[in-house]
Amino acid sequence: MKTLVAATFAALMFFAFEMAVPKSSEAGVSCRYDYLGNYVCQGTGNDWGTSSTTRRDYLGNDVTNFSGNSGYQKTITCRYDYLGNYVCN
Repeated sequence: MKTLVAATFAALMFFAFEMAVPKSSEAGVSCRYDYLGNYVCQGTGNDWGTSSTTRRDYLGNDVTNFSGNSGYQKTITCRYDYLGNYVCN
Protein backbone atom coordinates (compact mmCIF):
# COMPACT_ATOMS: atom_id res chain seq x y z
CA MET A 1 0.00 0.00 0.00
CA LYS A 2 2.85 2.38 0.81
CA THR A 3 4.33 1.76 -2.63
CA LEU A 4 1.02 2.59 -4.28
CA VAL A 5 0.78 5.85 -2.30
CA ALA A 6 4.38 6.70 -3.17
CA ALA A 7 3.85 5.92 -6.83
CA THR A 8 0.69 8.02 -6.90
CA PHE A 9 2.54 10.89 -5.25
CA ALA A 10 5.40 10.54 -7.72
CA ALA A 11 3.02 10.58 -10.67
CA LEU A 12 1.25 13.66 -9.29
CA MET A 13 4.57 15.45 -8.83
CA PHE A 14 5.54 14.46 -12.38
CA PHE A 15 2.26 15.82 -13.77
CA ALA A 16 2.52 19.02 -11.69
CA PHE A 17 5.95 19.72 -13.16
CA GLU A 18 4.76 18.99 -16.67
CA MET A 19 1.66 21.18 -16.29
CA ALA A 20 3.88 24.14 -15.38
CA VAL A 21 5.43 24.04 -18.84
CA PRO A 22 2.94 25.03 -21.57
CA LYS A 23 2.45 22.52 -24.36
CA SER A 24 0.86 22.99 -27.75
CA SER A 25 -1.14 19.78 -27.39
CA GLU A 26 -2.03 17.18 -24.81
CA ALA A 27 0.44 14.45 -24.02
CA GLY A 28 0.46 11.43 -21.75
CA VAL A 29 2.43 9.14 -19.56
CA SER A 30 2.76 5.39 -19.43
CA CYS A 31 3.54 3.68 -16.09
CA ARG A 32 4.38 0.11 -15.13
CA TYR A 33 6.29 -1.97 -12.59
CA ASP A 34 9.65 -3.22 -13.82
CA TYR A 35 11.13 -6.64 -13.05
CA LEU A 36 12.78 -5.25 -9.86
CA GLY A 37 9.46 -3.96 -8.49
CA ASN A 38 10.19 -0.28 -9.23
CA TYR A 39 7.33 1.89 -10.47
CA VAL A 40 8.52 3.42 -13.75
CA CYS A 41 6.74 6.16 -15.71
CA GLN A 42 7.70 7.31 -19.22
CA GLY A 43 6.36 10.38 -20.98
CA THR A 44 4.62 9.92 -24.31
CA GLY A 45 3.78 12.34 -27.12
CA ASN A 46 5.07 15.84 -26.34
CA ASP A 47 6.38 14.56 -23.00
CA TRP A 48 8.65 12.00 -24.66
CA GLY A 49 11.97 11.92 -22.82
CA THR A 50 10.55 12.60 -19.36
CA SER A 51 10.52 9.83 -16.79
CA SER A 52 10.26 8.95 -13.13
CA THR A 53 11.27 5.85 -11.17
CA THR A 54 10.13 5.07 -7.62
CA ARG A 55 11.90 2.44 -5.55
CA ARG A 56 12.07 1.48 -1.88
CA ASP A 57 15.48 1.87 -0.20
CA TYR A 58 16.88 -0.34 2.55
CA LEU A 59 15.46 1.99 5.24
CA GLY A 60 11.93 1.67 3.87
CA ASN A 61 11.88 5.13 2.28
CA ASP A 62 10.31 5.66 -1.13
CA VAL A 63 12.88 7.29 -3.41
CA THR A 64 11.63 8.88 -6.64
CA ASN A 65 13.99 10.06 -9.37
CA PHE A 66 12.59 12.44 -11.98
CA SER A 67 14.28 13.41 -15.23
CA GLY A 68 13.10 15.66 -18.01
CA ASN A 69 13.97 15.92 -21.68
CA SER A 70 15.68 19.28 -21.06
CA GLY A 71 18.18 17.83 -18.58
CA TYR A 72 16.02 18.46 -15.49
CA GLN A 73 16.70 15.95 -12.69
CA LYS A 74 15.25 15.76 -9.19
CA THR A 75 15.18 13.17 -6.40
CA ILE A 76 12.48 13.11 -3.73
CA THR A 77 12.55 10.84 -0.68
CA CYS A 78 9.33 10.06 1.19
CA ARG A 79 8.61 8.12 4.36
CA TYR A 80 5.97 7.71 7.04
CA ASP A 81 6.75 9.59 10.26
CA TYR A 82 5.91 8.32 13.74
CA LEU A 83 2.42 9.90 13.50
CA GLY A 84 1.65 8.08 10.26
CA ASN A 85 2.03 11.12 8.00
CA TYR A 86 3.64 10.61 4.61
CA VAL A 87 6.51 13.12 4.61
CA CYS A 88 8.60 14.01 1.55
CA ASN A 89 11.74 16.12 1.17
